[in-house]
Amino acid sequence: MSQLRSTEAIGGRLSWRRLLALPILALFGLADSAYLLWRHRAESGAFCLAGGCDVVNQSEYSEIAGIPVAVFGIAAYLLLLILSIAAGTSGSRRVLQMIVASAGIGMAVSVWLIYLQVAVIKAICSWCVLSAFTLTSIFVVSLSASLMIPSVQRVEPAIPERMAPGPTGALRRAFRFPLMASGMLALLTALLGGLIRLGWDWSIVPSTLPDVHGPLMVSGFLGTLIGLERAVAMGKWWPAAGPLCTGVGAVMLIAGVPGAAAPALMTVGSLVLVITFAHLIWEQPALFTVTMGLGALVWLAGNILWLSGWSIVSVVSWWVVFLILTIAGERLELSRFLPLAPRHRLSFLAALGLFIAGLIPAGIGFDIGARLSGLGLVALSVWLLRHDMARYAVHKTGLHRFVALSLLSGFVWLAVAGVLTLSFGGVAAHHHTTLHAMHELNGPDGYDATLHAIFVGFVFSMIIGHAPIIFPSVLGIALPFRPAFYSHLVLLHLSLIVRVLGDVTAWWPGRLGGGLLNVVAVLLFLGNMVVSGVLGRRAVLVADSGGETG
Repeated sequence: MSQLRSTEAIGGRLSWRRLLALPILALFGLADSAYLLWRHRAESGAFCLAGGCDVVNQSEYSEIAGIPVAVFGIAAYLLLLILSIAAGTSGSRRVLQMIVASAGIGMAVSVWLIYLQVAVIKAICSWCVLSAFTLTSIFVVSLSASLMIPSVQRVEPAIPERMAPGPTGALRRAFRFPLMASGMLALLTALLGGLIRLGWDWSIVPSTLPDVHGPLMVSGFLGTLIGLERAVAMGKWWPAAGPLCTGVGAVMLIAGVPGAAAPALMTVGSLVLVITFAHLIWEQPALFTVTMGLGALVWLAGNILWLSGWSIVSVVSWWVVFLILTIAGERLELSRFLPLAPRHRLSFLAALGLFIAGLIPAGIGFDIGARLSGLGLVALSVWLLRHDMARYAVHKTGLHRFVALSLLSGFVWLAVAGVLTLSFGGVAAHHHTTLHAMHELNGPDGYDATLHAIFVGFVFSMIIGHAPIIFPSVLGIALPFRPAFYSHLVLLHLSLIVRVLGDVTAWWPGRLGGGLLNVVAVLLFLGNMVVSGVLGRRAVLVADSGGETG
């Protein structure tokens, strides 16, 4: 009997490892197809082992009804990625069979395309051959896993509580404060740079800050904060190398250090976060860890593109995906005790897939793709409003209600961003590279409205809601709830309403005033956290002195 159980356990581990390989292969194929799409529109020659990539990619067979074949490849790999995640989190044999069927169709199409290359075009594209190999691998792995499931049922791994720092190997508290301080410095300087970008003319602000507003906010502040929180939650020291790199990179950007050193450090920091989530997924395979892991991977991809010379405007969509996937995954993690039917998990993946799918066709159908992403944002916000535990906590009192209201208001802003993207289309996802182009044109600024509905309305609402919980666990300090917390939450939303209205109606004073009050709201939030920390410290000292007296 013990030998039988051992055999079943070994088979279960082998089957689970096959399931883990599927999303990795799908991501690899997605990157391959995205590169082919980019090369289809590019003028320079592509790297090609076989020497015929450009010939194949520019031939009459490279498009179907005017749509590049690579677009169909991207759609296929996105479908396989969603199905692979669903299979990995549910272990469903039916989902695996869908992967087998989809990959089988893809293999057949790849065989036909390679036949055309050999017999008609007389040239071979090595990237196309690589895609065919990837589809074949997905087919073989999914077929193997589906055949094993009837005899070895995968046991759903128990999801433990968020790991607390252990006594050994944990990041010491003395090292947490400098990392948090570097993130706060990045936030404050990013706020100054944002005001200059918005149109406030303050000569005292260094001229380098407006150009690095986005990297400081995303990688310097949010990337450092997320990486530090994960390092503390895991109870290990090595994941802290990520926030260390992003923090140092932020300081270098603030100091105006030229060259690629700062972007390279931030890229390394995002790579460490990818490794961190790979470790988490291996130990705790679940939908929320996979979602956050994909977010980290997208952040890494965006940073690599930025490091390779892409403009910030071109990579900001990648950073947006990183934050939305990370936050959505965290909400799944914190809401994991609520019952979620398989259809709810699939609807979550469908909303994310719709959002990400619309961001890919940047070279063609950009306007349609942006509106598709907007639809995905609306769908995701509806899902969060319907299934997040905040809808239950809002009926409580004190800190529970404050956190719930912060989160629910953030979900509403995510829906607003989706509606704005649906309305403005490609304009909401792209903006003139000239710093004050929109100001000079004095027209509606869909880019600013959409981007800050996400970053200020959605992301900062999540930060405000989680701060009284995350900051104490990361820094080891008490942050007692005070009704004054509502002041920065209300100011943030009211000022953002003014700013977005100013953007969409070309009301310049509203844009300027609303943006300035956004910064005031963030500063008020930080001030309230400091005051709460001081009061919490005093309460602890009083309690300790009372205990000693007694």
